[in-house]
Amino acid sequence: MNTTEIGPREIKLLRFYVLFQFSIYSLSLVARLFLLQVISIEIISWVRFIPAAILLVVFIVLNLEKYKRGLTRTGFLNLLILLSVTTIVSRFLTPDFSIDRVQLMPGVFNFGFDQIFFLILPVLFVAWQFSRSTMFLYCGFITVVEITISLLSTRTDFFSFWILIVTIVFRGVIFGIMGFFVNSMSEVQQLQQEKLEKANVRLRKYAINTEQLAQTRERNRLARELHDTLAHTLSSVAVQLEAVKALFDTNQQEAKKGLERSLVTTRNGLNETRRALKDLRTSELENFGLCQSLRNLLQSGAARSSFKFTENLTETLNLLPDEVSHAVYRTVQEAVDNTVKHAKAKNVELQVDQSEKTLLMVYSDDGQGFTLENLDEIKHYGLQGMQERIALLGGKLTIQSAPNQGTKIILTMELEND
Repeated sequence: MNTTEIGPREIKLLRFYVLFQFSIYSLSLVARLFLLQVISIEIISWVRFIPAAILLVVFIVLNLEKYKRGLTRTGFLNLLILLSVTTIVSRFLTPDFSIDRVQLMPGVFNFGFDQIFFLILPVLFVAWQFSRSTMFLYCGFITVVEITISLLSTRTDFFSFWILIVTIVFRGVIFGIMGFFVNSMSEVQQLQQEKLEKANVRLRKYAINTEQLAQTRERNRLARELHDTLAHTLSSVAVQLEAVKALFDTNQQEAKKGLERSLVTTRNGLNETRRALKDLRTSELENFGLCQSLRNLLQSGAARSSFKFTENLTETLNLLPDEVSHAVYRTVQEAVDNTVKHAKAKNVELQVDQSEKTLLMVYSDDGQGFTLENLDEIKHYGLQGMQERIALLGGKLTIQSAPNQGTKIILTMELEND
């Protein structure tokens, strides 16, 4: 059987179907009584009202909340079988509106619209809700039922009787073919629904992974910012205070000078921390764009360290994706901070070249430089954090430096790299 469950929609459709069939059958009885002008109640065949009573009972049951909630797939199939058998039996009880069982030629081909209609709908229900084998068994069952009733009720010659049987079998085959196509479409719809559900599951997992990745990246970014500001300041203050403690009993004058240096370092660290917290809000990029933000970094560094700078920035940089702009901004910010704190440079140059597919940034100063082999020193300057930012976007950050030969930072990135 299909995995589709019997829901309120299916029960509602079945209820409308039963009500419609009950109305048609009742009207056919009333019309028969009216046309035949039956007045005496004694000559009315009350057997004809049995199908109407069955349909009425089924309709009432389908409106009971308790039954609707407890309707199983087996119960649904049994209802459809009952309705089909009722339809077949009712045709024999009202021959005026279906097969003329007495005048077989051409009455054997005179299947009334009501009979065909009320047998097709259950077939479609079964083909829609159940497996293909169940649908074929259902078509075979109603065909056998009608042949059996024909054997018990029809009185005619042998040739006309077999025409009737062949007609019933042919109709059963047609029902089976119709059910096959409906069942195939139902399976296609079910497969599409399963694929859609799997796609939704994958999308939810992707959204969760993306959110977790974004959180991880943000934590790493915060760790780099805290390392470059607060951690560096606290470590410097700790070293200076250790020196003050050692000199406090032997040389109070030097201890006092050391304490003053600690205060200066603490104030500078506080200012750097405040600046870093302000930068974390990325208001600089949002307010001025990447091009002007880079100029502001150079101007701020020149004001703090008195170096001269040159740049060749263009406004097209403002069109870069947000994640690329942020990475470039943070890289230049880190480079400028290192120049201010450690390089003692007199000249700084920033060059950014952008094409349709690549981005090249070169930052250089003529400061005192450092030794690249000293990894601890590289971490101290925060260069590892710079490399991590660029690597996350598929770019490459190259650092060239030597003692007393300045420092050059080269950033290359493919803009179409996803």
